[in-house]
Amino acid sequence: MIKKYSPKFLTPEKFNNFTYSKKNHFDLFILSNYDEQLFNYKVDPDNCDLKVYQDLFMYSFIKLNIPPGSKILDIGGGDSRILKHFKNDYECWNIDKLEGVGNGPTDIDTTGFRLVYDYMGNFNEELPDNYFDLVFSISTLEHVPLDDVETYENIRKDINRVLKPGGYSVHCIDVVWLDSLIWTNEIMPYFFKNENMINKFIPLKTMVEDPELFVMSEEYYSKNWQYTTNKSYQEFGKPLSYNFMWKKE
Repeated sequence: MIKKYSPKFLTPEKFNNFTYSKKNHFDLFILSNYDEQLFNYKVDPDNCDLKVYQDLFMYSFIKLNIPPGSKILDIGGGDSRILKHFKNDYECWNIDKLEGVGNGPTDIDTTGFRLVYDYMGNFNEELPDNYFDLVFSISTLEHVPLDDVETYENIRKDINRVLKPGGYSVHCIDVVWLDSLIWTNEIMPYFFKNENMINKFIPLKTMVEDPELFVMSEEYYSKNWQYTTNKSYQEFGKPLSYNFMWKKE
């Protein structure tokens, strides 16, 4: 367990402690009862999806930093668990083409939020300029085309276009650790190089040396991911989350 619990544990000032998924983050989520609030059950970190960690991370950030009534946009949210929970307290938007990328859905119930059928980076006029208090993504950016710097830059610019001055851009991207190889879509280091991030970049090789690093367990992977990937846990690698944020000046 963590040594000291603060009810306001995830803020921009404390974001450096949340640059990547850690086991002790679950202590904070569970002590705050956020797992039962969001999922209606107690989460077992040893047997849960990576997206459970990412959802709890984003839920915590919104609860602790974004006032009710604010405007929030989920990039590639699909059947967004976050928007379903907050749709009565926030003005909720989702931008997603619903093409099933990354085993995502192709049809969703949009009751309570607005859906824009497009990709972020296409500068869709349905998304107003300088409008959102928070733009976020969960397990989305790793599906952006690889080695496509033009797309990376368009996504970055489009996020900043729709953010209000002072608005936050917060993202959880999947990373896979396989022995000496640590894979991430290059959009993540690209954003760190081209945005004034609130949290510092932690090298991936340094990250995997941390005994507190949280990775999705082999037990959960074998039961729930392997039939999709057609690879064993040892062949695929250990899924984890890398998190980053910036604030629009």
